[in-house]
Amino acid sequence: MRNKLLILLGFAFTISLSTGIAQTSGEYFNRAARSYVKTEKDQALATVKDGLTKFPSDAKLQALKEKLEKEQEEQDKQDQEKQDKQNQEEKQQQEDQKSQGEDGEQQESKEDGDKTNEDKAKESQAGDPSDKNEDKPGENANDQMDANLADKQKAMEEFKEKLKAMNLTPEQAAQILESMNAAELRYIQQNKKKATERPKRGIPDW
Repeated sequence: MRNKLLILLGFAFTISLSTGIAQTSGEYFNRAARSYVKTEKDQALATVKDGLTKFPSDAKLQALKEKLEKEQEEQDKQDQEKQDKQNQEEKQQQEDQKSQGEDGEQQESKEDGDKTNEDKAKESQAGDPSDKNEDKPGENANDQMDANLADKQKAMEEFKEKLKAMNLTPEQAAQILESMNAAELRYIQQNKKKATERPKRGIPDW
């Protein structure tokens, strides 16, 4: 029984060995062609190379190998071109975004500069408030002088009434009034001169 089992195993091994040896170049070609039709180009190329190791001079296997390698090379080239194009588009997009950002910053800077110039123009048109107020001291002095003159005139009228009550001669009354008028005139001229003079800034008025 044991001998029969060994004989059967040996027979099966012999059949399998003979089957492997009997595989022809045409079978390798057909297997590679079926893989190629299924778009399994890597598998097809591997089968062709395997067949050429056993049948290196087979013309059909060599032709199929050249075709598969050429298509593989073209496919790699297309993939590389596609990748390069994608990289170029991404780079261009980044440059465009950077350029837009710089243009935006320049526009903002220009707007800020325009606003600053407008503010300066408004300030120039408005003028220095201190210049507008320079005449106020003179105006106040004129008002004070007018008030003093009114008081002086009132006092003069009262004094004239007193002169009449003193029963002076017309010559004496005229002489006194002339002296008073001369003194009043000098007083008015002095006050007008002081009112028209502007005090110098930063210098005490004494």
